[in-house]
Amino acid sequence: MRSEDFRADKSRPFTGAEYLASLRDGREVYINGERVADVTSHPAMRNSVRSLARLYDALHDPA
Repeated sequence: MRSEDFRADKSRPFTGAEYLASLRDGREVYINGERVADVTSHPAMRNSVRSLARLYDALHDPA
């Protein structure tokens, strides 16, 4: 499954939740030789991932 397949409507950008779900697709990511099970919760990446999710949510904010 591709990350784009997590959107219901392909003509609009991700929401934050859709972006986070798209990262939980079983991809193989390694840090210092250790496999990262979930990039959205790993201490080395979780803050960056959450920041990007907030940016996606901002795209959907009418204000």
